Amino acid sequence: MNFIVRNAVPGDSEKLIELTSLAPMKGKIGLRIDRQPDFFRLLHLSESFITLVAENNQQQIIGCFAATKNKMVIGNEIMDVYYLRDLKIHPVYKGGMLAYSLVKKMYATLLQKGADILCCTMASGNDAVVPFFEGRVGIPAFNEVVKYNVYQILPSYNAKFSGAQPAEDKTLLADFFNKQFNQFALKPCKISPDELKDCVNFSTANDNGITAAVAAFDPSFCKQNIVTHYSFSIAVLLNTLKVLKYFIRLPSLPEKQVPLRIIYTKYIASTASENCLKNIIQHLRHYAFNKDYHLIAIAVDENDSGMNKLLKPLSRFVFKSSLLVTSLKKNDRLIATIKEGSCYEDYSLV
Repeated sequence: MNFIVRNAVPGDSEKLIELTSLAPMKGKIGLRIDRQPDFFRLLHLSESFITLVAENNQQQIIGCFAATKNKMVIGNEIMDVYYLRDLKIHPVYKGGMLAYSLVKKMYATLLQKGADILCCTMASGNDAVVPFFEGRVGIPAFNEVVKYNVYQILPSYNAKFSGAQPAEDKTLLADFFNKQFNQFALKPCKISPDELKDCVNFSTANDNGITAAVAAFDPSFCKQNIVTHYSFSIAVLLNTLKVLKYFIRLPSLPEKQVPLRIIYTKYIASTASENCLKNIIQHLRHYAFNKDYHLIAIAVDENDSGMNKLLKPLSRFVFKSSLLVTSLKKNDRLIATIKEGSCYEDYSLV
């Protein structure tokens, strides 16, 4: 098998979108990930990125691998953190040296750029990528630093929220999130008001200021989850719900070959009681109902007992994932700092 590994160029977008669509996720509900209309649009939401492609003699793109760079805070240190993502191999070429060649080239590129901390979010059960995190190709072995529950919550109509409006003061919201995110061992360097302009924001407040807030983001302009199939039991359930929609208020229902409309909680925090945070989530559920979303996705550290207790009864599906971290400079102290605390993850960009 002859191929070359090179840096991607904008003209590769169409071929990369085609490659991305070749490996749908299986299960009771099958999903295909699309990156219409531009494969690189999602990557552009980071500070910068590296994208490698493998191309065969027929100029077909048969593999790719990317890394996005963002400034993050680890403990009290501000540094560049690279998130590895989009390792995709054409089904015909799986099992060979293609993936290792892409990983080896990425490793060399990151070393050249002086990178240190690498992160990767891995879905539970994605065993095919495990060997790449065990210290092969010269990369130091990755450590699992946190496990996430990614709750999928149905939108819900609530009459008392019919007049709810997104919060307007983005500066106050950004200050609130930045203060509350000090609890994380790995967190964004600084959340800006401009970043919240692309979000739907809800907050509650008392005389002392904001007590709870959520910033929700819809990434459908740069990535889509397409339902390819579902089991017979789910088909029966959906048909039943379609009938019930004539009599009761139900959220939009998914259809085959139609993108799922998902809104993600980009940031969520609270200083008040559980009821205050629950009220914020109910505002978001009502908003999502009125905007015809199928699901709300909220990622939570599995060790956050309060949030898990609140969200579990509201969720219909829960996806499991892990955050893996390594240091190219063998900085064990930084890895220990991350591992000992909780970590922030923006799942709208995963």
